[in-house]
Amino acid sequence: MKEKNKKERKSLRRQQRAYDRMAKQWLRDTRLLSYLIKDGVPRMASDPIEAIRGYIETDTDQIPYASGEIAFSSGAYVEPDLLFGMKKKSWQAYGNADFQKDMPKAYDLESRKNLYVAAIVCNQVGKKVDYNALRSVYSMWVVNDFRIKKSELEIKKEWIEKTEGSQVTRNEPKEGMMNLATFKIGNEIREDDKDSLKVLHYLFKCEEEKKANEKLRAYGFTMEEDQRRVRKMCNLSQGLIEKGREEGRNEGRKEGAVKASVDAIRRFSKKFNIPIEEAYQTQAEGLTRQQARIVRSRLNLK
Repeated sequence: MKEKNKKERKSLRRQQRAYDRMAKQWLRDTRLLSYLIKDGVPRMASDPIEAIRGYIETDTDQIPYASGEIAFSSGAYVEPDLLFGMKKKSWQAYGNADFQKDMPKAYDLESRKNLYVAAIVCNQVGKKVDYNALRSVYSMWVVNDFRIKKSELEIKKEWIEKTEGSQVTRNEPKEGMMNLATFKIGNEIREDDKDSLKVLHYLFKCEEEKKANEKLRAYGFTMEEDQRRVRKMCNLSQGLIEKGREEGRNEGRKEGAVKASVDAIRRFSKKFNIPIEEAYQTQAEGLTRQQARIVRSRLNLK
């Protein structure tokens, strides 16, 4: 049994790596990138997709891979999946697109996103600083969490708050220097989803190849090569989707155990008029170490 589980984990890791490579290949496609830009860059919201494709600074339909490292003076560096430029008449900006096959557990994704967008701004500076030459940066992140149902688009904007005496006014500028858009792909598709989220769903969470290809044709993915890549993504998605659903069920069961324990401890403390800490000691038996940490945190116990 142990050997079987080991083989299954190894097979799943191979599948995840192959899926990750295919997803990042799709990100280089200017058709997909155009949908992300349309919904992630406010000034492009009313522009047609074909026009937006023309704003991307590339001569090919597939932006060349290997975006390059952005180094810091400390010797550390970040390496975005994709770096590109955008130009519309006199307006110019830089963008990056990065793919996360799941929500990371080892670090805070928000911190990583902020670091990347700041690095791209700083990377524009040469030996002399020309503030007027700095382009705005649009950092776009595609997050494929197999545990969530509904797709979401989060756009982080800058606000300007001005105080004059007791009067406070808050304004949203048309464009900030650092802009973040996060596309979270859910397991379900909805009619009112943004086009970018629909395209991402059919490309990255394909369960029915025929249906995915049929839907994608309406968004301009009509070539034989598109169908071949969709078939590959569908095959890779199957095991990952089921694995994600199982993780979701497990997390639901764990969350249920945590909530039940928190409620029971509070009731016990109130009923017998004893401190929460003491009630916790008598009621926390049977929790795993991780569950115990979460319970203590929710009870504000150190």
